[in-house]
Amino acid sequence: MLLAKKFGMEYTDSNDNRVTPYIIHRTSLGCYERTLALLLEKYAGALPMWMAPEQVRFLPIGDEQAEYAHKLADECSAAGMRVTVDERNEKIGYKIRAAQLEKIPYMIVIGEKEMTDGTVSVRSRKKGDMGLMSAADFVEFAKQQIKDKVSDN
Repeated sequence: MLLAKKFGMEYTDSNDNRVTPYIIHRTSLGCYERTLALLLEKYAGALPMWMAPEQVRFLPIGDEQAEYAHKLADECSAAGMRVTVDERNEKIGYKIRAAQLEKIPYMIVIGEKEMTDGTVSVRSRKKGDMGLMSAADFVEFAKQQIKDKVSDN
C-alpha cells in the first residue's frame, strides 16, 4: 500500500470513490530461480560436491572395466551419491577433459590395474590426480565430503 500511495496509484470504485489499491505480489518459483542463479554465478558453475547434480563420474578405460565401474557406481548410489558411468568409446583423456568442462567434482578412472587390485584412481575437479585408493575408502571419503558440506573439493 505504501508504494501505491507513493506513486499515486488510485482507481475509482463502483461508488465513484478514489481508492488506493492493495497490491499483492507472490511468486513461488521466482525466489528459487534467483537463488539458483546466484549460486551458479557464485561458484561459476562448479557447485560444491554436496550440491552438484552429478557428484561422481566413473571413467572406465575400456569395455572390460565397464562392469566393475557399474558395480562401484551402484555402491555409491546406494550410499546416496549422484553418479554416472561414461562408457563412450573415447580415449580416457577426452573423457577426463569432458568431465572437467562439465565441472564434475570427482572423476574415477578405472583401468585394468584398478580392476584387479580393487582400487580406484581418483581425480578431483580442483586438485587433479589424487592417486589410488580402495573403492571402500573412496565411498567413505565422498560420503564425508557430502556430510560435512565441504565447498572446496
